[in-house]
Amino acid sequence: MRLALPLCLLLSTALPAFAEMPAPQGHVLVTLGGAVEETNLPARGENDGGLLGYLEVTHDGAAGFDATLLDSLDQVEITIPYGTEDNQRDITFSGPLLSDVMVIAGAEGKTAKPMAMDGYQAEIPWQSISTYQPILATHADGAPMGIGGYGPTMIVFPPTDDAEAAQDQTGQQVWALAYIGVE
Repeated sequence: MRLALPLCLLLSTALPAFAEMPAPQGHVLVTLGGAVEETNLPARGENDGGLLGYLEVTHDGAAGFDATLLDSLDQVEITIPYGTEDNQRDITFSGPLLSDVMVIAGAEGKTAKPMAMDGYQAEIPWQSISTYQPILATHADGAPMGIGGYGPTMIVFPPTDDAEAAQDQTGQQVWALAYIGVE
């Protein structure tokens, strides 16, 4: 019981405290919609344009994260071999923990459904997010990830010796990520 209070204090101070989720000041790199409690973006209808319109994403309000907000969170680096089998090399990805981004959006304990710009979508249960601690990478080898490569954001899992988890994570490591549905 004596350890519970200090641990609680540590966890409550680990993330920036926002009175309300700040509005994005720059281009939104990733949007969390669906079962989120904190929003800073208005609702989207089925006839709204842009990339999310192309992906047929609608929501009643969403949490939009720009580079400034993502960079204000604790940054984690993960180095993994990445690329096609004949052109694989070690890449160091960095960004905040996916769990931290979800907590800020009021989506703790929920399932993430990251969607790439081409419509590819995966499903990551909260148990996997909290156990394996993937990041929402915004940088590769120290440089911001641009559109046309892995960016603007990408889900990256740290290496694991659990063969079954590694197989699942291969399909969950969504790159060219623009939207995360939350259920």
